[in-house]
Amino acid sequence: MRVMLMSFPTRTHIYSLAPVGWALRAAGHEVRYVGQRNPSEIDPFLQTGLECAWVGGDFDIAKHRQYGDDGVSGASGQVNDPFKLAEARPERLTDEYVQAAYETTAGMIRYVNSDEFLNEALRYARRWQPDLIVWDPLIYAGAMVAEVVGAAQMRMLYAADQNARVHFEYEKLKERRPEVAWPDPLAEWMTEWLGRHGCAFDEELRFGSASICPSPSCVRFPLDVNYLPVRFVPVNRPLPMPDWALQAPTRPRVLLTLGVSNRQVHGVEQASVSELLAGLGRLDVEVIATFNKAQLASVRNVPDNVRAEAFVPMNEVLASCSAIVHQGGGATVGNAVVNGVPQLIVPGTIWSERASAVAQEKRGYGLFIDLEDITAERVRDKVARLVEDPSFRENARQVQAEMLATRTLGDLVPELEAAAARRRHRSTATI
Repeated sequence: MRVMLMSFPTRTHIYSLAPVGWALRAAGHEVRYVGQRNPSEIDPFLQTGLECAWVGGDFDIAKHRQYGDDGVSGASGQVNDPFKLAEARPERLTDEYVQAAYETTAGMIRYVNSDEFLNEALRYARRWQPDLIVWDPLIYAGAMVAEVVGAAQMRMLYAADQNARVHFEYEKLKERRPEVAWPDPLAEWMTEWLGRHGCAFDEELRFGSASICPSPSCVRFPLDVNYLPVRFVPVNRPLPMPDWALQAPTRPRVLLTLGVSNRQVHGVEQASVSELLAGLGRLDVEVIATFNKAQLASVRNVPDNVRAEAFVPMNEVLASCSAIVHQGGGATVGNAVVNGVPQLIVPGTIWSERASAVAQEKRGYGLFIDLEDITAERVRDKVARLVEDPSFRENARQVQAEMLATRTLGDLVPELEAAAARRRHRSTATI
C-alpha cells in the first residue's frame, strides 16, 4: 500500500504525523511525506526517517506570519487576528465572534492550501497513485486530492479538534438564527475546486472519513466526528541525553517550555517570560527552562534555580519532573500525559489551548492561568499546588494509565488497510 502523509510544514505538525508513518512502514507499506517545502524546516522532515517529496513551491513561514494583513480574515471583522481562534468561554462566543472565527478559519485553510499547491499535489498523486492519504488538520489538500484520485483519506490530529469545534459552533449559530442566509466559505471553496476535476463536495471531506486522535479522552471534544483514539507517541527533536537529566533531582524538578509554535507562527512569545521565571524563582524547585537567548533577552535576572537550555529531550526529561509549565500545545500535553506529570498551562490562542487547559483542570491533573492574568505570584502559587498537593500527581497517573491502555498506531494499521481496500473496491465498482 502506498501512503501519502500531508503535513503543514512546521516541526510540531511534521512530528505529529511521523508515528502513523512509522507504524505503516513497520507493517511493510510505502510511506512518503508530500507537501510544500519550508526552507527553515527541512531537518524535521529528514529526522523522521521517512521519504519526502516537495510540491507546490516553498511555504515561507515569515509570510504566513503576516496572514492577517492579506485580507482573508473573518468578514464580520471581530477576529482581526487570525491566530486568536481558541476562545472557548461561553460568554465570549457571541454570534459575531463565532461567525468571524469560522470565516477566518476557512480563509486560513484556503490560504495554506493554495491553488498552486492543490494542483501540484494532485499531479503528483496521479503519478504516484497512493492508496491512502493521512492529512494534517490544516492541509485539506489531503482530503481533496484523495477524492479526485480515488484514495482513502483520514485526518491525524495533533491537538484537540479546533476545526470541528469552530464548525459546530457555527452550525449552532445557524440553527439559532435560521432567518439569516449563512455562507459556508469552506464548503464553497472545496466544491469549486473539486468541481473542476469532476468531483462533488461531501461532508466526509470536512473532517476525513475518520480522525486519528492521540489526545487524552478528557481533552477530546464531544462532537459528531468519527474519532479513532490512539496512544500518544512522543516525538521531539532528536538530542543526546545531557548528564544532568540522568541524575535524580535533589528537589522537585519543573520543566518550563513555551514550545516553538509561537515563535514560528507569531514571531514572538505570547506569555510573559519574565513573569514565569520570576514566579518559579520564588519556589524551592529546580527549573529547566527551554529558552534561547532571544527569549531571555528581556529578562533582567534569571533566577539561580533556573537552568536555561535552548532544547531538551522533552519526553526523557519529563520522566524526572514533578510539574511542567507550558502554553497548551497538543504535543506538550501528550508528552506530559504519557509521563504522568501535572501541568500548569498558560494557554495560547492559536488552536484549542484554552479548552484543553480547562478540561485538564476539571480532570484534576492540571491548572491554568490565562495570558492576561499572568503574574509571578499566580505562577508561584499554582506551581506550588501542583508540586505539594498529591492529588494532582495521583490524577495525572490515572490519565497516564488510561493513555497507555489505549490502542497503539500499530494496532490501528489493519483498520487503515481496510479503509484503503474499501475505497479501492468502491472506485473499481464505479468504473
